[in-house]
Amino acid sequence: MEQILLKLFEGVAPKFEAPQIIRLVLIICITVIAYIAIAVVSKRLKARLSDYGDLKRRHVLITGIRVLKVAIAVFASVAALGAFGVNLPGIATAATVLFLVFVLAFKDSLQDIFAGIVILSDKYFNVGDAVEFEDREGIVVSFTVRTTKIECLDDHSILSVANRNITKIRKLTHLTDVDLPLPYEMRQKDAFELLQGICGEIMKLDRVESCELKGTQSFGENGVIYKIRFFCEPANRPDIRRAVLKTVRDGLEKADVQIPYAQIDVHSR
Repeated sequence: MEQILLKLFEGVAPKFEAPQIIRLVLIICITVIAYIAIAVVSKRLKARLSDYGDLKRRHVLITGIRVLKVAIAVFASVAALGAFGVNLPGIATAATVLFLVFVLAFKDSLQDIFAGIVILSDKYFNVGDAVEFEDREGIVVSFTVRTTKIECLDDHSILSVANRNITKIRKLTHLTDVDLPLPYEMRQKDAFELLQGICGEIMKLDRVESCELKGTQSFGENGVIYKIRFFCEPANRPDIRRAVLKTVRDGLEKADVQIPYAQIDVHSR
């Protein structure tokens, strides 16, 4: 590192001259004007995008502005050093070393930023979408190039998820399945008639879009498993699922059908 720094400042003028001072002042003025112009333009664009609620373009704009500011700062620094006779090849060598150190030090942050760009460009999900993260369902309330915030449906708490974990986030659909066991002693025809009637009652529930009996799912240890499928907004799923289960239980009780469960028979002499 010491040799790199010595090479970096090799050839620097022993004292400042008028042309060098003039170049430095011009570079500073141009840099300041560029930053002011960027601030004015970005403020107007942010206000316009905010009015339309276009959050994706707003985040892309913020990221682009940050990259542009860094590029201007690097260009101005190189120009200023070049004006005083600093060895530019040495600057490139030092910049490469510093860049590698920066990448290693901020690896996780860079992964978040790249993942955020993927979310924005590939439309992975939008604000307002229902998603699942680590067995918790919620609504995406905001996201930036680094983090995604999810409001959980069960307790309305806010999860802040690093964007590098987007592969663990699953976008939910309107579909929900309920597997219902019925006794083996019950004829299939009677089971289908009972479940069709229950599906009709589920259809009457508020905020249920549709409901259908999918048929026999599997043969369990204690009974035949039938699948009922209903559709609703993912944000309403917890409340509607509870209402659906209550409707199923009421229908079974009305028909005097018991849900099978594991039992142990004891025989004694």
